[in-house]
Amino acid sequence: VANRGAVLHELVIGTPMDLAEHADLMRKFPGMQHEAPHMAHVNPNERGDIVWQFTQAGEFQFACLIPGHYEAGMIGKVEVVK
Repeated sequence: VANRGAVLHELVIGTPMDLAEHADLMRKFPGMQHEAPHMAHVNPNERGDIVWQFTQAGEFQFACLIPGHYEAGMIGKVEVVK
């Protein structure tokens, strides 16, 4: 994940429901710090990575859940095929 912007970004992999719930938490607690294998936090002008092994085919979502970013459309998907 490359952050070419001027503010912190993150990439979180999850279901649409998980991402929406996490975005709600981030709005309530904007300074919340957290770390998990399915997420990467990337400071401005830096790079981060996630190593994730998908165990099934399907469509999976990811998003930046920094307050305001999710709402602005920082959402994407990964399609895993067998």
